[in-house]
Amino acid sequence: MKRFEITAAAALAVLAAYVLFESTKLRIGSIRVPQTGFYPRVLGFLLVLLTLIELLRTLRQRESAIAPGKIASEGWFRICVILASMLGFALLLERVGFLLATFILMVLLLRAIEAPRWPKVLIVALVTSFLSYGLFAWLLGVPLPGGILGI
Repeated sequence: MKRFEITAAAALAVLAAYVLFESTKLRIGSIRVPQTGFYPRVLGFLLVLLTLIELLRTLRQRESAIAPGKIASEGWFRICVILASMLGFALLLERVGFLLATFILMVLLLRAIEAPRWPKVLIVALVTSFLSYGLFAWLLGVPLPGGILGI
């Protein structure tokens, strides 16, 4: 398991270094007026830094004597429900609109992950839908699909 973690961290560090290298070909600008290379360079640097920290942490920790367990059939079912929910969200977003698609997605995710009581699921899904709509549509001014609700 430790070898896999070292390999994954090293591969991610190589990818981050590549992003950082390619971002040097773009103009960086300044914090006040960023150019096209500003965010790729900052994110590439942060990714290199974080993957090196993870690599060092992995190298310093001892090998775990406990092997990772297999995923039970219920776990696989939940994973499939989550993936299908995300695909459904992408397919329904334009047709039903952002608010309704987000509400349906949150209901499915909450039921698939933990299955709390329905009143809690509906309240959390409703609040999440309106908060995300408020953040993107009103605060950030992102045009979101209105769908059948026309919002």
